[in-house]
Amino acid sequence: MALLLFAGAVNASPIADNGGSGDQWPGVYRDRPPRNPRPPRPHDADFGKRVTLGVAFGIGPGWLNPRTDSVNRAGIVNTMRYGIPLDINFTTKNNYYFTTGVFFSHSGGKLRFVDDIENVGIVETIRKYNAIYLSLPTGIKLKTPSMKGFVVAAQFGFLHSFRLTAKASDQYEVGEEKVTTNKYMYTKETAWFREAGFIGLGMEYVIKDDFRVYFYATYDHTFINFFGKKAEANFLSGRDMRATAGNIEFMVGICF
Repeated sequence: MALLLFAGAVNASPIADNGGSGDQWPGVYRDRPPRNPRPPRPHDADFGKRVTLGVAFGIGPGWLNPRTDSVNRAGIVNTMRYGIPLDINFTTKNNYYFTTGVFFSHSGGKLRFVDDIENVGIVETIRKYNAIYLSLPTGIKLKTPSMKGFVVAAQFGFLHSFRLTAKASDQYEVGEEKVTTNKYMYTKETAWFREAGFIGLGMEYVIKDDFRVYFYATYDHTFINFFGKKAEANFLSGRDMRATAGNIEFMVGICF
């Protein structure tokens, strides 16, 4: 009789019910639903899409650096750039990006030199140049992990630009009278292609998910002559006009 009671107690124990699993508290552990990891949040450093698009607009000063004797820089012009940036992330973190896009760039500068102007004569002239380019940047963008929604970023690379149109205007003195001409076409006298290097720093703020606003300050400098082969030679030196372009830009935008 005692043996029968012992065998019944063993058969009714929790270990026997659980198939020898060793779970002696089935009501506590077995019935608890599995814990899922929390979904990623917008401020997580490794959260985001692999490709982000956006819209951006920037302004700043631009100038020309003359490389011809008897030609001097005469000031700056207002420059502007706007377009669609594209950032591509090839890594598993949101720290390294390939940056590109499509932009329209307005740039130029002012140069001072002596010129022989028709119906006026030989006078010191300040010529203002304005050109519009289709620009395609290619570069690297580096970003820090998010700190309470703020991200510090740096970017560098090259800016490949194709000239669309260009204009110029002259300012000179005749006696005591200052004369400023109307803008005239200067497209054929400028180079059809220019290559520039750029470097910049910026700050981004995460609003929600991949929707961000940002501000960047960027400096770029061209490696190719601003003027084309059809530009007139300098009147005093007789040498071809040569100059490189520089620009500082303050850009704001959004990406999504």
